[in-house]
This record gives sequence, C-alpha cells and structure tokens, in this order.
Amino acid sequence: MLALVLDTSTPAVSAGLVCGGELLAEHVVVDGRRHGELLAVGIREVLKAGTPDTVVVGVGPGPFTGLRVGIVSAAAFGSARGLPVLGVCSLDGLAGPSTAVVTDARRKEVYWAVYDETGARVDGPHVTSVSEAQQAISGRRIVGDGAQLYGFSTADEPRYPSVLALALAAQRYAPLPLTPLYLRRPDAVEPGATKKVTA
Repeated sequence: MLALVLDTSTPAVSAGLVCGGELLAEHVVVDGRRHGELLAVGIREVLKAGTPDTVVVGVGPGPFTGLRVGIVSAAAFGSARGLPVLGVCSLDGLAGPSTAVVTDARRKEVYWAVYDETGARVDGPHVTSVSEAQQAISGRRIVGDGAQLYGFSTADEPRYPSVLALALAAQRYAPLPLTPLYLRRPDAVEPGATKKVTA
C-alpha cells in the first residue's frame, strides 16, 4: 500500500508518502495558523516521490479549522483520483508502547489517550482538564505538545503526530469516518424559548 498521509490536528501541517512501514517522503511545517496554505504545498512535494493508491488522514481530536482543512483535502484528493480515504485518530500518530499521548485542546484542557505495551490504544481519546488527565495517565511515558505545554514531559519527547505512525495506525484499527473528531461539546447552542416582552 502506497499511502498519502495527511494530518492537521496540531500546529504541525504534515504530509507524507508511506509504503508499508517505510517513509518515502515527508513535508512538515509547524504553523498553526496556516493549515490551508501549507497543506497543498506539502502534498505537492511528497507526490514527487510516487503515486499513492490510498489516502490516510488524521481526523483528530484537534481544533475545528485545522481538522477541516486536512479532512476536506484528503476527501477531495481521494475523490479526484478514485482512491479510498481512511480516517485515523491523530493521537495514534504519537503512540508508542506503554505511552500516554497528550495534545493541547486549549482552554486549559488536553486531548489524551493511553496505549498498552504493544502500542495499541486501550483508553481514549478523551478531552479533560489538565489535572484530570494527569491523574488518569500518571506513571506512563507521556508524549505530545500538550504534555510539554503543561509540564507532563521533557522537551526531547515527540510533540506532533508522525505520518509513518498514522499510516501504521490505518493498518491496525478500523477506519474512522471522515468527520472531525472534536470530543468537546460545541460552544454554540440553540436558543431556548423566548420571553414575551408585552403583557
């Protein structure tokens, strides 16, 4: 399987071309405000290494706009080329044996998941406060930008999902729908009953 792998669930805008367990090409730029501008450039660069027969995309959890850029790009590319598009949990792109992955959810919250000794996800993904996450994952090796932001781990631990790990996750887990995995309830709510202002 030659896979075009995309992820925009964090400030890292990632595109890669993966064959089996081998990374053929990768383009990563860390800029959380330019997902739309940078992803197309990354796709163009990695496609110089080959023509994919499938597309893998991280569907989150992550920020609203970033996720939509990655998912729509993957869906459009797959549709144009007649290729299958597989959604994967973006946290799986940071997973390793006996680890917990923590990424920044903003608002003093984090997304997190726990992985067993084989690197399989056994808990999560969740979105909770930082303190709740710390209690749930204590005693494990902790990776991810949220872990570093809130002091869970050291600066030498991986911060962002790897396209190679995402490609492997697509082989390990059933594909997720191409719908952003937000986890958090939306801020907008339907208005309640209106109050009469006349007697």
